[in-house]
Amino acid sequence: MKQLPMWMIVTMVVLAALMTWVGWIERHEVGPVPLVVGIVWIAFALASAGGWLAQDSE
Repeated sequence: MKQLPMWMIVTMVVLAALMTWVGWIERHEVGPVPLVVGIVWIAFALASAGGWLAQDSE
């Protein structure tokens, strides 16, 4: 299985941070969904970056 390119992982981290920030600011108007989605994206991006770095060190 091919891995994600690093530029895609960095873009995902930026989008996740933006989604988390907006979700926190607007949590009283839109509910917790954007915040939760941002946190899930951060977890996925960190797992992808970890896999990318681990494979790079071999």
